[in-house]
Amino acid sequence: MKLASVLILAALAAPAVAQTPVAPVTTPVGQYEATLSGQPIRLPQGPVRVSVSETLIPAGASLPEHRHPYPRYIRVLAGRVAVKNLDTGETRELKVGDFAVEALGQWHTGQALGAEDVRLLVIDQAPPGEANMERRAP
Repeated sequence: MKLASVLILAALAAPAVAQTPVAPVTTPVGQYEATLSGQPIRLPQGPVRVSVSETLIPAGASLPEHRHPYPRYIRVLAGRVAVKNLDTGETRELKVGDFAVEALGQWHTGQALGAEDVRLLVIDQAPPGEANMERRAP
């Protein structure tokens, strides 16, 4: 009888333990004051539209040469990408979990490295109605 009472009490107590709320956890990813090429981050003046998108670069493919007049932030969700700044000649490799602020007004490209597609979370801050990517004319 005592064993049955203990088992019943344990069964009744188990849901209470399982329902204990879990506290949120914030893990800092980084703090940035400069772009990949060392430029200070300057935000547009006046109203700003924040656009969030995802870019897929297939394995072995490259983005066309382009530049950004306003801040663009990227987070690598999958794969590895080499970002080559065509104005400075510097190349930076980014991997899953990396976050970066792209160069402002400098021509650059990105190439998927390895056999895996690259997925980027892209956040742009630009005045409403203005594009934040200019492709270089061929």
